Amino acid sequence: MANHERAKRSYAQRYCSLHGLPVEKFTDHVFRRSLHAPLRWAWPLVGWLLRDSFEIDRQTVATVGRFHSRRELSEELIEFSYHPRNRHFSRRVAGQRISTNRLRSLLRNLPE
Repeated sequence: MANHERAKRSYAQRYCSLHGLPVEKFTDHVFRRSLHAPLRWAWPLVGWLLRDSFEIDRQTVATVGRFHSRRELSEELIEFSYHPRNRHFSRRVAGQRISTNRLRSLLRNLPE
């Protein structure tokens, strides 16, 4: 594969290639790994109850998966941070949402 073709691979394609996952699993996998603790650990038990409350988080992960550059990633995560649904105590203070730092970390240094 030529270098210019490789550079066009999205974050989802690069992440899934590295972890041996089908691209369709990107959003679920990265979403769970991006949650703040202790929700990250409890998600397998309570996630089905809270699924609707985390739709904006899942949409953000799916959106950044389509991106190719750090600039696009940063802009989306800034928008996510200021989203009106993130103003509630449970999300803002208690951290019951995805961690933008964890998400950045998961997508940092992916092979081209």
